[in-house]
Amino acid sequence: NMRCLIVLAAVIAVASAAAVGIPSKCQMPQQWEAQLVMFSPERYGNSSDTYHLYGRYSYDGINQRKFIVEQLYTGASSQAELHMILELYQTNKAYVTNLQTKQCKIYTIDPKTQPFHRHDIPVNARFDGLMLLGSYPDQLELSQWTWSDSQGFFHYGTWTDNCVPVRDDAFGNQATGGMFNYQQFSDVTVGFHDPNIFIPPSNCYPADEE
Repeated sequence: NMRCLIVLAAVIAVASAAAVGIPSKCQMPQQWEAQLVMFSPERYGNSSDTYHLYGRYSYDGINQRKFIVEQLYTGASSQAELHMILELYQTNKAYVTNLQTKQCKIYTIDPKTQPFHRHDIPVNARFDGLMLLGSYPDQLELSQWTWSDSQGFFHYGTWTDNCVPVRDDAFGNQATGGMFNYQQFSDVTVGFHDPNIFIPPSNCYPADEE
């Protein structure tokens, strides 16, 4: 009957996927650090759509925390702003320190518009093929995955065969203003060089008290 045909087709599809070597959704380490290159507008008071940053990034997927020491470039300026940013999503607070002025401001993270973004391969992600990064004999094989989220963003990401994230991009639609967010990770190491990075600075004040 039709139900049996549908089940048989699904079994054949799964078997075919395995035959061509489609990788499974691996489990990414949940606590790691990396060098980060990022392009993303509308971030903690910066409204420029032409800016990029470089930094050392710490990711804690278990406790939903992120930390970065960054060099930020806006527009055509060749002068970098230096920031230290701690994001604690369980309390919905971000602590942004300007390392040049030593001022620290506290921002509220809206869990509806700024939920904690994980770098795992989501369960609804679709495998979009393999790619080689670099040249022989130092090339690295990456799996490519794409997915959409509930906020209207289309995502593209790449991971190594042992589930180290390399790229994590998001593309907005008209409802999200067409925003594009690019993230690239390198020199990834498991664990944290200093667990105290997740302790909020003591000299911070709310950004809305300016």
